[in-house]
Amino acid sequence: MTRPRTPLLLASALSPLLSLLLAAPAAAQTTPTPVKASSQTCGAYTLTLRENGFGDPLDRVTLSRGGVTHATVEDTMVGVDWCRDVTGDGVPEVLLAGFSGGAHCCFTHTLYSLTSPPRRLLTAFSAHSETLEARQLDGRGPLELVGADWRFAYGYGMSFAESAPLPAVYSFLNGRYVENTRAFPGFLQAEARHMNADPFSGGVLVEYATRAVTQGDASADTWAATQPAPFRAWLANYGPDVRQDLSDFGLRDWPTRAGMNADAVRSGVGGAFTAPGTRAYLAVIVGAGRDPVATLRLFQPSGADITASPALLTVPVTRDSYGEPRLTVWPAVTVRRANGRDDVLLRDARSGSVRYAAYRVGSAALTELRDDPLAATTALLSDLSSLAGHVASQYRSAPRTAAQTAEVQRRIDAAVTCARPWLDARRGPADFPLARLGNFTFGSVTLARDSATQAQAVITTTVGFTDDRTDSEYVSGERHTLTVNLGRAAQGWQVTDWTFTPRSGELYED
Repeated sequence: MTRPRTPLLLASALSPLLSLLLAAPAAAQTTPTPVKASSQTCGAYTLTLRENGFGDPLDRVTLSRGGVTHATVEDTMVGVDWCRDVTGDGVPEVLLAGFSGGAHCCFTHTLYSLTSPPRRLLTAFSAHSETLEARQLDGRGPLELVGADWRFAYGYGMSFAESAPLPAVYSFLNGRYVENTRAFPGFLQAEARHMNADPFSGGVLVEYATRAVTQGDASADTWAATQPAPFRAWLANYGPDVRQDLSDFGLRDWPTRAGMNADAVRSGVGGAFTAPGTRAYLAVIVGAGRDPVATLRLFQPSGADITASPALLTVPVTRDSYGEPRLTVWPAVTVRRANGRDDVLLRDARSGSVRYAAYRVGSAALTELRDDPLAATTALLSDLSSLAGHVASQYRSAPRTAAQTAEVQRRIDAAVTCARPWLDARRGPADFPLARLGNFTFGSVTLARDSATQAQAVITTTVGFTDDRTDSEYVSGERHTLTVNLGRAAQGWQVTDWTFTPRSGELYED
């Protein structure tokens, strides 16, 4: 089975923190730790660090020249990673780091070119990795910056100690650093082999993912079938989810390369939306301003450049409890069709309930699929997802009046009524208590059959029910395969039957 490994504890960043914690008295301090100030130079600029210990106020590093401050980074802990010329223009760059605190997360890195005035070339959220390494990967021009992509941390039943990152490579293109990882397949493969030289779960996952990215899904699955039994079963269980989770790998900066705001909140998926074998990135991007809207656009390569489509969809943006923008619509999964192109499912929560809809994506238009097996499948997914959300919401730890409690129950009852007709087509054990369905999520959708008259959708899901002990909206669940059989009749595509089957292949079986 998997062998737990020691986490990457980022000793250089955490040792000062541990010293402070050990030195602190048992009772909470009533006054902030005195400011410790230090400075250093990089090119013509002065970098000043003000360190306040692990508490208020935040640490700060400033970039200044002639008494004028040009940039500031604040965080629980801050630092200067390095000062060197990485672009090759004779002007040094400086990499500043902010660490939010925690056992191993989170780091954010900001790179400035020390021109007059300084230019910000990159802001990278590095999660659990404490720096970006400057390396020459393509043998010419500016250095690449190598970081880490931690999308698999804690994923697929792993602890953090077992998790491992994929490389993230930033290239200097059109005057700024952008993620360009997919342009370095040889480097990715070498890193994966090194990571998995002594196989463990995180290394196995990195090698599987690298093969999927650089050689295709079929190659990755062929390799997975050769692994020892525990890993083989684990990859068979989670492989469809892993491949879906990789769809946007290396593509998140395509909007930036197409001229969009580099700091804009975004969420998207990759797929062959316009032609088989031609990768594109479908992403919703939050606009600027006090009351922004989000636009859905398709980003595609055009020679060495990336181009953006016109806005395919415009939706409002809400705010979370911290005032940060929150998307109400975003691309959820891509689905490969028989013709080799991909369609997309959009998750839409604008009404307060979750709805999924299937769309065909073009370079200038987004068309909702109506009389289509994928549309019929998403109707089932929508009703079960919406129902589970309403059932779980009754356990949110928020004070409610009697009227509000009654409204929550009314919504549950309405969702149960909407979902009940689906039970007529369900195959399996008789008991499927809709009123207790508190967890229904899915990770991937595959059309195992996609003909003119028959189709079969295979969906990886997590399903959980509430009981008398449920006291939180986070309802636990078990992984299942949802198989949906469909046929085309005179009235159009219909679900003929659907079945849940437990999935096996966990790292740690009970």
